[in-house]
Amino acid sequence: MISLIVLGLVTVAFFVFLAIQVWQRSSLHTTAGAVQLNPVDLDAFETLTDPEEEQYLKLNLPRAEFRRVQRCRIRAAKTYVSALSQNARVLVAAGQSVRHHPDESIAASGQELMQRAVQLKMRCLASTLRLNAALVFPTLLSPSNSVANRYLAAKHMAAVLDGKTVAQVRISSST
Repeated sequence: MISLIVLGLVTVAFFVFLAIQVWQRSSLHTTAGAVQLNPVDLDAFETLTDPEEEQYLKLNLPRAEFRRVQRCRIRAAKTYVSALSQNARVLVAAGQSVRHHPDESIAASGQELMQRAVQLKMRCLASTLRLNAALVFPTLLSPSNSVANRYLAAKHMAAVLDGKTVAQVRISSST
């Protein structure tokens, strides 16, 4: 019975995710042909999700104070994950825009960028769910920073792709 409930919740979450993707894709913002990534301070995000930092706070703060501080850290981490998710959406669009490029290597790079960005988007969704659970149980669940590494890989790939297709896709970012 519980497994059916969990399966139902996962199914609902998946369909909500798909609906959000469709809505966001239809409202992609570009300026003068350039796709803009939101600036994200990955060092700050990694500090918020660092297990050693969390352990230090847990050892040095009273239990109630730790829970309060940890919830603040989790809310901040959720903000970063949201920005990473929005950037993943932009990277998907950038990959899609060159999927049918006449140069097969550029088209393949666009396809790979799109796949990595979709994986990043899914990781962001999983991280958001985990962070929401961690808000409820701040002493039991820790936030994860694995999404930052996936973002860096996708962003690097977009930069390489941008170098190949400057006339078609322009990825600009201050991150």
